Amino acid sequence: MMTIHPFASYVVRDEHAARVVSPAYDAFTPEERHVYACAHPDNYVNVMRSLDEYPSSERPTLDDLLSTNAENLQQILASDAYRYDESPCLFLYRLSIDGHVQTGVVAEIPIVDYDRGLVKKHEHTRADKEDLLTRYNEVVGVNSSPVCLAYPQSDDIDALVNRSLGEAPLVDFVSEDGVAQTLWRIADPELIERLTTLFAGIPIAYLTDGHHRAAAGSRYAAKRRENDADPNDVDAFNFLLVALFPHDQLRILPYNRCVRDLNAHTVASLLDALHEGGFDVIKVVDRDAATPRQRGEFGMYIDAQWYRLGARTAVAPSGDDPVQALDVSILQERILEPVFGITDSRLDARLDYVAGVNGLAGLEERCAAGWRAAFACYPTSIEELMAVANADAVMPPKSTWFDPKLRPGIFVCMR
Repeated sequence: MMTIHPFASYVVRDEHAARVVSPAYDAFTPEERHVYACAHPDNYVNVMRSLDEYPSSERPTLDDLLSTNAENLQQILASDAYRYDESPCLFLYRLSIDGHVQTGVVAEIPIVDYDRGLVKKHEHTRADKEDLLTRYNEVVGVNSSPVCLAYPQSDDIDALVNRSLGEAPLVDFVSEDGVAQTLWRIADPELIERLTTLFAGIPIAYLTDGHHRAAAGSRYAAKRRENDADPNDVDAFNFLLVALFPHDQLRILPYNRCVRDLNAHTVASLLDALHEGGFDVIKVVDRDAATPRQRGEFGMYIDAQWYRLGARTAVAPSGDDPVQALDVSILQERILEPVFGITDSRLDARLDYVAGVNGLAGLEERCAAGWRAAFACYPTSIEELMAVANADAVMPPKSTWFDPKLRPGIFVCMR
């Protein structure tokens, strides 16, 4: 069962939100974050600076960087941009863009629920990133980026949420990338109890964005509890800030791939290898015609030419393995490894990933910048993600791009 709790936090003021709330962290490269942070000194992104943003000649030590992040946090909180709400409450958080709308419940859940597997994961995490985020928690001591969870859609929760949306919002703004973000505060004890009871009927939730933050939160809480015999202590560090969305409202865009070289192939021999490997290869006039329309279909861009690749029946994986059934798995195992020689999709520098939010035009830009070939994928579905998580399996790296993404700096919860 899911246990949600109201929480006390700093909340951005409506009139300052568009200026202060950070853009989606993962949508920027480190270099782009550095430029943005320098140009926007009062934006919350300055509380989340990382070492890889800085040119090597300007790179501070980790301790100095984290101290600066902590100082920036105190400066922002001392300004008029936030107000502290000491009364624990829940929030509704709606994001909308291009006709897509999703509304989630922002709450805290006990870290022990995550540790017990009530939050299902679908990705591996890297120990080095967990280390950095755990250290960030220790020094900066703040949780300002809700982990995104999906729960099986519930008519009862939907009805209660929809009735609450009729109230006047607390925060309502549009970010620079065109995402409209609206926040409602739920302080009524009866309404909080009803939502808490309804979520108690949800057996598990699925982690969609924030695997490393969740893992680091668990490690940080374990460290803080080392001298505490009660793992259910009410101290703030024992809770994880989350935004819970019904699974049918989340939008997943593809995570596309680009390859540095053709692995000694000519374009002609590459096309032959793909055909022999079980794909129908069709030259098309433009990227719209190359956009994958169904599972088992890929777009490929080489030498300013688009192709549509269709996996023949013999290529499709057999059996009940939900990971092998993913299109990104077919691409890796049937194209990238045998044709391009890319055996390690996590570490091979000849492979890179392009978020679907950039569209197929983003793949053309990568090739114009020197990458030799690019592949567009059909997006992974939320049902596929849930099947993988239910099997306690993990997806290949960069299998999903959830959009729109939650924004850091709306909430600031001290830890």
